[in-house]
Amino acid sequence: MNRHRLLLLLLPACSCFSHAAQPQLAAQAANAHAFELFQLFRPMTEGNFCFSPFSSHQLASLLMTAAEGETRQELAKLAHLQGGTEKELEDLGAMRSALAATVRRGSLTLEMTHSLWATGAGTFDPAFLSSAQTLFGASLQKLPAADATASAVAVNRWVREKTRGRIPQIVGPASFSDPARSLVALNTLFLKGLWQSPFELKNTKPRPFQTPEKGSVMLPMMMKTAEPFYYSEAESWQCLQIPMTDHEVHMLVLLPRDEAARKKIEAGLTLETWNATHTQLADCDVNLMLPRFSYSTQLSLKGLWQTLGAKSLFQNGAANLSKGLPGGGYFISDVAHEAMIEVNELGAEAAAVTAAPAEPFGAPPAAPKRRVVTFNANHPFIWALQHDTTGLILFIGRYAGS
Repeated sequence: MNRHRLLLLLLPACSCFSHAAQPQLAAQAANAHAFELFQLFRPMTEGNFCFSPFSSHQLASLLMTAAEGETRQELAKLAHLQGGTEKELEDLGAMRSALAATVRRGSLTLEMTHSLWATGAGTFDPAFLSSAQTLFGASLQKLPAADATASAVAVNRWVREKTRGRIPQIVGPASFSDPARSLVALNTLFLKGLWQSPFELKNTKPRPFQTPEKGSVMLPMMMKTAEPFYYSEAESWQCLQIPMTDHEVHMLVLLPRDEAARKKIEAGLTLETWNATHTQLADCDVNLMLPRFSYSTQLSLKGLWQTLGAKSLFQNGAANLSKGLPGGGYFISDVAHEAMIEVNELGAEAAAVTAAPAEPFGAPPAAPKRRVVTFNANHPFIWALQHDTTGLILFIGRYAGS
């Protein structure tokens, strides 16, 4: 039996569904996946990193619907699902529908796409293609036959278009070692939104930022004085929510008090501890300083997925994707991921591609009384772009100034 490699690429995008289900349940599964990935990313660097856990979760869920047996079970566990029950698939559709509703209201640009690439439509099972279109908005794209260079050009052109040029390339000709039989599964996600209350450019000035690797460096720091934000705090951290237009999406910034606190907090960061930081958010007047920043992260998710239990997917002869690829013999060669984030005075823009101590957070926070507090993000912090309606984390990362 011939064995073929299937290259996976993840990129964020947007699709519309109308399932009347519980989108928050699907969002909680995606967010649990987010913090498992965060704990694997975290030790890799003391500097900046970012990724789209939603992009990774969407592709894992899509592949699960193409898989059978052990491969399906492993992907379900990776995505914190029970195996793709009808109810779970409805919840996933409802989550995507909630995102689509945000887009229709026009409050921000949010585009998510899935595409399946092959030299011919007959490669995929028709029932799988139909469900992939219904549940994930996936489209079938044709690869140039027997031409590795042209195949790479076609996929990269799609990536550039869907991420507004922010991610210009994700594959090369080497990804199509058998051009006649190569397949690509691609997920893209692009988000751009304006702050509900933009920063004034005249207030942005170079100020010191303490980095873990280079010491103090001068960075452009945006500033607001005594403006209302939702805010919470504890002995070792502060948390601030910065809303985008119409409060559809917000940036949540978790600022440890110092470097020692950051390491403990990151090591103990889970879905539960993350939720605990903003269950007591209250309206406060905040003196805010936040760096203007832009950076990207590139890496393979293959090793991370394997660490989290999705192993047979990558093994020649063990992977079972027969529900979506009835010809048999396919396995995953890699899961490529790239994400970028830009935060400035007007808002935030992000794009992605996917081709501890027991009590690190201290006592539960008390709701702060209405007062003026200072939130000076002049040292490393954790940030996330989160959808208000579902609670879904679209992008997450650490900014460390380098």
